[in-house]
Amino acid sequence: MTASVFSAGEAIPRARAALAVLAALLVAPGPISPLRAADPAAADRVAAERIVADRIEKADEPSEEAAVAAIEKLGGKVRRVRKGAGREVAFHLRGRKLTDAGLAHVAALKDVVSLNLRDTSITGAGLSHLGGLTGLRWLHLERTGIGDEGTEHLARLVNLEYLNLYGTKITDRALAHLEGLKKLKRLYVWKTGVTDAGVARLEKALPKLKIVRGVDLATLPDYVPPELDIPVPKEDLKWLPVADAREVPKSQTGLNTLVIFQNKSSRLVKVVWISYGGEPKLYGLLEPGATREQNTYSRNAWLITDNNDRALGYFIVGTEVARAVIPPQPEPENE
Repeated sequence: MTASVFSAGEAIPRARAALAVLAALLVAPGPISPLRAADPAAADRVAAERIVADRIEKADEPSEEAAVAAIEKLGGKVRRVRKGAGREVAFHLRGRKLTDAGLAHVAALKDVVSLNLRDTSITGAGLSHLGGLTGLRWLHLERTGIGDEGTEHLARLVNLEYLNLYGTKITDRALAHLEGLKKLKRLYVWKTGVTDAGVARLEKALPKLKIVRGVDLATLPDYVPPELDIPVPKEDLKWLPVADAREVPKSQTGLNTLVIFQNKSSRLVKVVWISYGGEPKLYGLLEPGATREQNTYSRNAWLITDNNDRALGYFIVGTEVARAVIPPQPEPENE
């Protein structure tokens, strides 16, 4: 008996392929094959084996539930953006050890519209898993190991509107792969290897695209697309007056949610996130009467100060989409 030259891993897919070809010849519609005519029982047996092979193939495909469980085990978060509008997957808080292999679980979810891989350990090789996510609209790749290699897979993301490549190793070669993304509206390439010439070429190909090259994105919040159909707030966060910012508790980790800040005071105020280490981080200014939609997490603390950094009050975020109303403030005695 001749020994097989294939390993066990190679033999199984080869056997399945051969089985499928033979079964197709035997049971396909059309004239009866000589083998079927000569041995109907053999034909029926091969047909049954084809059904079994098909079921094995389907069993090998991960279910959505299994994919979500695997993502969460890796520290990622999965949530519905809104009913029928796809999912948001985020690894940037507790999934920073994510590697290229883990992206296979994301690829199993075909309705992902927002993916945040900021500060994870992925490289350009992992982008091959993302090419099939053609519904993806917002993609964070900042401060990852991404370089030019693998960026050709981004060209398949035809619905992409926002792409963040801040702090990566890309060059003009990567920009060339983006020229066909007609829906792309905003691109961050600060602290990369792109040149003026490469940016100019991309701007010519995509004249409506805004390319940001000189802003410290570490001080900016996660992007909340203005086109997103924001859910109606289900609760109002409690305003907690405070005179000393040191009295505000540091943020705790929680579930992803949204807060809509409303400035009902007559003063310009600052919206400040208190980090998990207790450090204040400015996220934006809010004019009198203005609103701000802020992506955040339950148990996060948000401090509101005046334009001179004097503490006015703070909010603690809950699990539901909420409204955070900044009430009228008395004018300071010594401005």
